[in-house]
Amino acid sequence: MNLQLINLKTFFKEKINFIIKNPFKSALYGFLSIIFLLTFIFILTYLGAFGKIPKEAELKNLKNPITSTLYSSQKTVLATYFLQNRSNIDSTELNNYLIDALVATEDVRFYEHKGIDYKSYARVIIKSLLLQQGKGGGSTITQQIAKNIFGRKKQYVLSTLINKMREVIIARRLESVYTKNELLVLYFNTVSFGENLYGIEKASQRFFNRTPKKLSLAECATLVGVLKAPSFYNPRTQPERSENRRNVVLNQMVKYGYITEKEAEKQKKPLKLRYVPPAKISSIANYYKEFVKSEFNAWAEKNPTKEGHIYDLELDGLKIYTTINPSVQTYAENAMKRNMDRLQNLMDLYWTSATTQGGKEAFIKKLINNHSEVKALRAANKSEAEIQQFVSNKKLRKYWEIGEGYQNKIQSLQDSIISAINRLHTGILVMNSRNGAILGYLGGIDYGFSQYDQIQNKKQVGSTFKPITYLAGLESGIDPCDFFDNQPITYKKYDNWKPRNANGSYGGSFSTYGALANSVNTASVAIQLRAGTNRVLEQARKMGIEAKIPKVPSIVLGTADISLYEMVKAYASISNGGNQVNPYIIDRIEDHNGVVLYKATPKYNGRVASYNSIKNLQKMMEFATTNGTGASIQNYQIPYNIIGKTGTTQNNGDGWFIGCSPEIVIGAWVGTLDKRVQFNSTRVGSGASTALPMVASIFKSMSSWRNPILTNFTYDFKYFPCPPFSEFSSEESNATFKNDSTYLKSLLLRDSILEVERLRKLDSIQQLDSLNINKIIE
Repeated sequence: MNLQLINLKTFFKEKINFIIKNPFKSALYGFLSIIFLLTFIFILTYLGAFGKIPKEAELKNLKNPITSTLYSSQKTVLATYFLQNRSNIDSTELNNYLIDALVATEDVRFYEHKGIDYKSYARVIIKSLLLQQGKGGGSTITQQIAKNIFGRKKQYVLSTLINKMREVIIARRLESVYTKNELLVLYFNTVSFGENLYGIEKASQRFFNRTPKKLSLAECATLVGVLKAPSFYNPRTQPERSENRRNVVLNQMVKYGYITEKEAEKQKKPLKLRYVPPAKISSIANYYKEFVKSEFNAWAEKNPTKEGHIYDLELDGLKIYTTINPSVQTYAENAMKRNMDRLQNLMDLYWTSATTQGGKEAFIKKLINNHSEVKALRAANKSEAEIQQFVSNKKLRKYWEIGEGYQNKIQSLQDSIISAINRLHTGILVMNSRNGAILGYLGGIDYGFSQYDQIQNKKQVGSTFKPITYLAGLESGIDPCDFFDNQPITYKKYDNWKPRNANGSYGGSFSTYGALANSVNTASVAIQLRAGTNRVLEQARKMGIEAKIPKVPSIVLGTADISLYEMVKAYASISNGGNQVNPYIIDRIEDHNGVVLYKATPKYNGRVASYNSIKNLQKMMEFATTNGTGASIQNYQIPYNIIGKTGTTQNNGDGWFIGCSPEIVIGAWVGTLDKRVQFNSTRVGSGASTALPMVASIFKSMSSWRNPILTNFTYDFKYFPCPPFSEFSSEESNATFKNDSTYLKSLLLRDSILEVERLRKLDSIQQLDSLNINKIIE
C-alpha cells in the first residue's frame, strides 16, 4: 500500500515538473484533449446516446401535427391527442411589437444565423469562463424552440453541456425545415409564460384579456419580459419586477432601432392587467385518456422504429384502439354521479375528525385560524367578534359541482373551508377477469377538479385484503369449517398488539368462511398467523400485487397501501378460477396509414392457487354477499350470484368493495384525500354503504344486456357443512360440527319453506297438491 502511494506521488510530481518546464506544450495538449472530449461527446449526442434527436421529417410535423385518435372497443371515438402545450395562431395573428421585442431581447442576430449564434457563444465563453462575470445565455430563438418542445433530459454528468449540444443539433435541423417567420410562430406557440400557460395566445388572454394581435407595445414588452423567468417576472404576483423587466425590453428595442426612445418612455407607465383567472373544465374522460397515454409511452420507448424514431401520440397521427366498452364506461360514470351526490350529502351531515386532537371542533378552528384572510385580520388587530363575523358571513363562493365545474354557491368562509376538506373522491375499475381487458376506467370524480388518479394511487385497502390471506390459509391446509375463537388477544410478540372487531362484539367462535363473510378481525388474525405471514406475502405476489407490503400480521386487516388497480388484478384471479392476468387497456395501435404497429396478446401468468382452494374461496365470498358484510348487494336484485368483499379502514377513512362474476371484476374505492376527515360511523362510512352501491349498480346494468356477458358461479356443493358462527369455543365447535348433519338438514328445510313461499307469491301454490308440497318439504 505504501509503495503504491509513493509511485502515485512520483507520477504526479513528474507531470507537474513537465508542465512547469513545458507550459506551452502542456497548454496545447490540454486544449487538444478538451477539443477531443467535446467532439466525442458531440458525436455521441448526435447519434442519440443521450436522448432522441428528431429527424427532419418529424420536425415538419411540429407545424401541422397530425391528431392521434382514441377508439373504444366498439370503434367509436373516445378522445383525441394533439400537441397540447401550445396555442395555434398563425403569422397573421402575431403582433409586430412581439416579434421585435423578442428579437431585440433574446436573439438580435436571429435573421442572420442558421440556428447557432457563434458570436453570442464567444461572448458567453469569455465573460462566463474567463472573466467569471456569470453572463449566461447564448441560446438562439431556434435553440429555445428545441428546448421548449423536446425538453431537457437530466444526465449523470455534464447535463447542461449535453443538452446544449442536443439543442444545437435540433436547431440546425429546424432552420433547414422552417423559414424564419415560421420559426417565430412556432416559438410563440410553444413557449411557457408560467401559471401552466403555453403559447402567446393563452398568455395574452390570461393577463390582458385580448388576442395577441391587439396587444399594446407595453403589453408586448411585458409578456416578452416574462420569458426570462416566468415565475420571477409574473406580472400578477410580481408587478414591480415585471415593470422593471418590461422597461429593459423597451430599452433593448430602442437600442436596436425597433422603436424610438420617445415611444419607449411613453410606455413606461404603471402596469395595468386585465387578468382572467383560469377556468377549470369538467371532464371524466381524461382519467382513462391519461392512463392510455402512460401505457402508450411505455410501449413506444421499448418499440422505436428502425430509424430510431419513438412514436409520439401528439405528433404521429396514430389510431389507438382500446378495450374500453362505452356502455360499461357510461354505467360507471352514471353510478359515480348518482352515488357521490348522495354520499357527499351524508358526509356534509356526518363527518368528523376522530384522528385530530380535540376532535372536529378543534380541527375546524385550526383550519380557520390558518386561513390567510383570518391571519390578515388578526395582523390588523381586529377583535375576535369581528373575525367571527367575517368567518360566518355568507356570500357567493366558488364550489365545484361534478360534471359542471365551478359554480357559485352561498357559503360562509367556514362552510367553504369545510366543503374543501370533506370532499369525497372515488375510483372505479371494471375489468374482464378472463383476459385482463379494462372495460371501464374512472379515476376520480372529475379530472378538472382533481387530477389524482384514484385507481393508481395507493391507499389502505381494509378488509378487501382478507381474501388473499384466507386463500393462503386454504392453501396451507385450513378448512372452511375450521373454527377460530372470537376473543380479543394481546400478542406480546408484536408489541402487545390487540386486534379488535369493528362491531366490538366478541365471544364464541367463527368458522373460516363465517369469519371472512362477517369480516371478523380476531379470527382473521388467527388465520393469518396459522398460514404464516411469508405465505400470505407470497400469495399476494402470485396474484399480481407488486406494492410493498410490510411483513406484519396486521396486513390481514388491510393496513398495507395498495392501489385499486392491483387489488382488482388480484381479485381477477379469484374470479376466473385461479389464473393471474395482466390488465391492459390498449388493444391495437395503427399508424395513420392503417399499418398495425401493435396487437395485444393477453395470456395467463400462471396459477395462483389450487382449483379446490379457489372454489372454496369463491363460495366463502358468495356467503359474504348473501349473509355477510356485503349482503346489501342482494337489494339490487342482480340475477347472478355475485361474490365479493367489502373493506373499511380505521375510523371509516376509506370504503372499498370489489365484486366478481366468473367473467367480470368491478372494484370501487370512496374516501377523502385529507385523512383527518372521516365519516362518524360505519353505518354511513363503511365500504358496504359507500363503494358497494356503485359496484352493484354497474353489475345490475350489465345484467340487462340482450346477450349478457355475466354468468353464475357453479359449485359442487350448496352449503358448507358447518354454521358460520357457534356459541361454543373453537375446540368444542371443531369437535361438534365436523360430525353433525343436523345443520345441513336445517338449511334444506329452510330452503324448502322459502321455495313454497316463492311459489305461493307466484300464485302457483293452487296447482300443487298436498303430495307435491310434502315432496318439497321432504
